[in-house]
Amino acid sequence: MSKLNVFLLVLVIVSALGVVRMQYEARRSFTALDVERQRTQQLQLDEDRLQVEVRTLSVPERIESLARDTLGMQPVTPGRTDYVSAAHVPAQALSIPTR
Repeated sequence: MSKLNVFLLVLVIVSALGVVRMQYEARRSFTALDVERQRTQQLQLDEDRLQVEVRTLSVPERIESLARDTLGMQPVTPGRTDYVSAAHVPAQALSIPTR
């Protein structure tokens, strides 16, 4: 065999190994992509479930019954309201900024 034939044979073998390697990397990348798509779908389902749960738990009637039954709270009435005037508040409390 001539040197040119040996060189071309080596070049073909290296090229074939490169093709095999690229196919392997492509398959591996596709598998990783598929795993991430499944994870994304699961996270989307979890987010939807949590949003429904938040809406369910934040119903005003439920919060009111929990406050009344569990915490013993009562609705505010004008008879139970204490009004504080600025004359009875210490000066330090007046200087605290509010949001």
